[in-house]
Amino acid sequence: MVATLWMYAKGNDVVKLQQLLNRHSSILTLVEDGFFGQNTYLAVKIFQRNSGLDDDGIVGLKTWQKLGLQEPHTNDSLDSSKVTNGVAIETPNFGVTETDEEFCFPFPKLPGQSWTNGGRQFGASRAGGTRKHAGCDLIFPSGTPIYAVADGMLLQNPYPFYSGTYAVEIKHGNIILRYGEIAPGSYTGGQTVKKGQVIAKVGLLHSGSSMLHLEIYTNGASSASLSTHAGDYRRRSDLTDPAPYLNVWKNNLPKL
Repeated sequence: MVATLWMYAKGNDVVKLQQLLNRHSSILTLVEDGFFGQNTYLAVKIFQRNSGLDDDGIVGLKTWQKLGLQEPHTNDSLDSSKVTNGVAIETPNFGVTETDEEFCFPFPKLPGQSWTNGGRQFGASRAGGTRKHAGCDLIFPSGTPIYAVADGMLLQNPYPFYSGTYAVEIKHGNIILRYGEIAPGSYTGGQTVKKGQVIAKVGLLHSGSSMLHLEIYTNGASSASLSTHAGDYRRRSDLTDPAPYLNVWKNNLPKL
């Protein structure tokens, strides 16, 4: 088993970072607790990507400036291998260097096509440009088993989703996953699931294509419907890009 390599920073600089990230994000709300854990790391990567920066998760001078802090009263970069008086100081890497052991990829192998381009990515145009793609598509043949990414609890039983396929909603810790475009009648996960457990199968769309459409929501405490009629994505406000998560989970494949 691959070891968990999360390392954490604490301090007032992290609180300031979390406050600034919350001001700039409409889809991801962080707890401003001064604790640089997984959610803060992913929020940094999403902000960097949306700001035209390298999404390496390291909070250096350019990231501080993009956040609006032109002369930060902080160290040049926030990372975690050295901490002095509760404030992290510069090292080459921060955050996930390999994988988070609590989560795994939803398939035992990676798809042949990337989930970050080709229209499969989060934010891709849909419905003639009238809305945006709310998840990432993992292309696999219909009938391919889908695995739970972590221990979790069923929130919504399978329901009709898109083009003859179904979806199911599962809470994994502080996040909710909608496993979409699954085969009708294929859910076998039960009311609770375990990481790496087969829970469903990839469905077949009327168009003949097949994939797992994966959506992630960061407010696991909310019971509001995931879908809405408002906004670019037609989704709840805590919808977030699954790509940074998948890019971590791909290093931890479930065992057959």
